[in-house]
Amino acid sequence: MKIIDVKFTPIFCAFKEPYVWADGIHYGAPIILIEIKTDANITGISEACVGFFPVETILSTLKTASKIFIGQPIHNISNLMNQIYTKNLANRFGSMPSPRFASHAFAGLELALWDALGKTLNLPVHQLLGGAVHNHTTYFGFLQGHTTKELTTHATSLVKKGFPVIYLKLRGEREVDLKNTAAVRKAIGDVRLRLDPNESWDMLEAEIMIKKLLTFNPEMIEQPIPARCGANSLKALRQNVEVPLAADQAVYTPNEVQSMCASGAVSLIVVSLHETGGILGFKKAAAIAEVFNINICIHGVFETGITTCASIQAAATTNNIDDGNQIMWQLLSEDIVEQPNLTPKNGKLEVSDKPGLGFTLNHDAVGRAAEVYKSTDC
Repeated sequence: MKIIDVKFTPIFCAFKEPYVWADGIHYGAPIILIEIKTDANITGISEACVGFFPVETILSTLKTASKIFIGQPIHNISNLMNQIYTKNLANRFGSMPSPRFASHAFAGLELALWDALGKTLNLPVHQLLGGAVHNHTTYFGFLQGHTTKELTTHATSLVKKGFPVIYLKLRGEREVDLKNTAAVRKAIGDVRLRLDPNESWDMLEAEIMIKKLLTFNPEMIEQPIPARCGANSLKALRQNVEVPLAADQAVYTPNEVQSMCASGAVSLIVVSLHETGGILGFKKAAAIAEVFNINICIHGVFETGITTCASIQAAATTNNIDDGNQIMWQLLSEDIVEQPNLTPKNGKLEVSDKPGLGFTLNHDAVGRAAEVYKSTDC
């Protein structure tokens, strides 16, 4: 089975409400839908999550890169991705000197290849990866809201829905963050609480804030200082505070994961399939973390249910997957995945045994999102 066509459709999936965090306010997710068609009339579908890169930049890179796919076997996933990174774009666009850009650009291609291969063989992707060691993935309840009241109302709702962990984004504003954290802790009782400042503190502020936040018994604090500070700075901070830390924006590449784990700075690695360049990169990061007896947590980017389905397939085969992972599709006014139902029950989603990544696309929703993209400055 060979690849005969690769199609890209830019779309914009609006959020139900503005997404408020330390980096500002966002109103939706710019996505590039990817469809890889084979000569057996099978189409693998995925998405490139643009993140903070311009859509047209990612789209242009994808169109150039995907030319190498035409006429090549669908099953040759590792080799195809290696060709993209080393032959096709390494000199022209600098994908090797810019691994984070390359990962965001190319992850969707890899995921679409897995979907096409699974559909071709009538097997779920987790079986292609060696088989599932978990029958579900567990998620944290992701708090949304601009005011303290909105956050606490949502927190109470998430606890009632059975989420084992509640996750609060901090704003980088000392009094606001302390007020919100205190209110959320009161609302959720003894339920586990994770906090994410998203790199918004310097070393001094991080130490001051973490010591203040200890009053509210956080289970973990994620990426409290800028990623550029590296593992040594996180290690120094960890030695001065009494709460476990997690690395997120600091650990996209295998080398970064290895350095962070070896440093002893963190107790959790947080990374998404798009940040690692796809399932193979995510599995590599997880294997490195496992050597150090550290769990890996699925990070969410601005994405749809397609990425949720892909993440479940990868997580199912990962021994050291965490029990407080992140999904983002629920923020959308309308997801583009029709099936399966991706609403967690008691914080859990079952692993699909359907072929490929295990989802059915809602083509009408895609059409609407494509029209929104055309009329939106992304």
